[in-house]
This record gives sequence, structure tokens and C-alpha cells, in this order.
Amino acid sequence: MIDGFSGAGKTTLARALRRADPEVTVQSIEAFYLGWDGLAAGPRRAAEQLLEPVRRGEVPEVSPWDWRRDEVAPARRRAVSGLLVLEGVGSAARPLRDLASLSVWVDAPAATRDARLRERDDWAGYAPHRAAFERQEQALAAAEHTRDAVDVVVTQVGPEWVRSVT
Repeated sequence: MIDGFSGAGKTTLARALRRADPEVTVQSIEAFYLGWDGLAAGPRRAAEQLLEPVRRGEVPEVSPWDWRRDEVAPARRRAVSGLLVLEGVGSAARPLRDLASLSVWVDAPAATRDARLRERDDWAGYAPHRAAFERQEQALAAAEHTRDAVDVVVTQVGPEWVRSVT
């Protein structure tokens, strides 16, 4: 699980892992949110629809959020091979952390996260929801004590990922 606040570098780290090993399956937890106001539902939905079936040796059937239609999409099979990396805000919340072999928190200063968000291709669609989503991610991290409960905290320094000392 790769967790952290928006703009911290979670997706960047997940993509680096996939580049290092093509057998890595990366799944964004955003597929399990229930829209812009549904962050809190994501961890439970991801555990039930993705991680629990994988642990049982089954091919998961997930009902992802359709961001264009603003509704849950029909269920579809999600093949998982090799190492499964679930990344995104809430990925190390308790329902998922208990099913994970390793949980990581990606740290970055608020100013860095904000700058990265504004540089993203999807910023225009995200910008109107930023303040409300930030409140949700802060509340979830506080309620779950996520940063303190993960196995390791990392930050990106140039092209390298290092253990965070703060």
C-alpha cells in the first residue's frame, strides 16, 4: 500500500515500482472512492472487492467509480499478477493495512504537494474539489493515524526515494 496526501508522489513511486518489475500490478484506490465526497468509503470497498478476493486466490470483481458519469460502474473482473500495489489517498487505512504485507506513507511538504497538483494534466477537473478533498484526506489520516501506523515513511529527493526523518 502506498498512501500519502494528494501530490505527495504516490503514483510516481508506484510507477517506478512497475518500471522496475513488469509483473507488478498497480491499482489506484481512486476506483473505489464514491466520488469526490466519497474518500472514506474507498478503503473498505477496496478491501472487500480487491484485496480479500486476491487473498483467497480469486480474480476480483470490482465495481469502480465512473468519474465521468458520477456513479458506480458495473462490476468487472480485475486480473492481478505478481505483486499488487494499491496506491492513493487512504491506501494504508486500517481495512487495507490489515491485509497488506507492506504499507508506505509518501511524505512531501504542503507547498511541494500543491505545486505538483497544479502541474498535473487533470488539475482543471480536480481544482474545484481540492479544498473539500483535502479536508477528507486530512480527516481520514487523523482518524486512522495512518502515517504513524505504516511500515515505512519515504520522501522523494531528486530522483531517489529515501526514508523520511521527520
